[in-house]
Amino acid sequence: MRQAYSPDDVDVMRGALDIWCALHNVGKDGAEANRAARRILDLMDRKKCSCDELLAQLGDFRPEPHHRAF
Repeated sequence: MRQAYSPDDVDVMRGALDIWCALHNVGKDGAEANRAARRILDLMDRKKCSCDELLAQLGDFRPEPHHRAF
């Protein structure tokens, strides 16, 4: 069930996404950032978390490997 998020919740989620993107060298407007954002929303739907808690739960969540075309 979706819950309403307070402005503080949004700040926590945005902070976690910003840090995750920086750690994984991912642009904030790309598909990988969108996947991470959906994961963060799923985590916050289960239980409100701090930024550190979200990042800890995202510890095993990695961007998809990029394949180079030759």
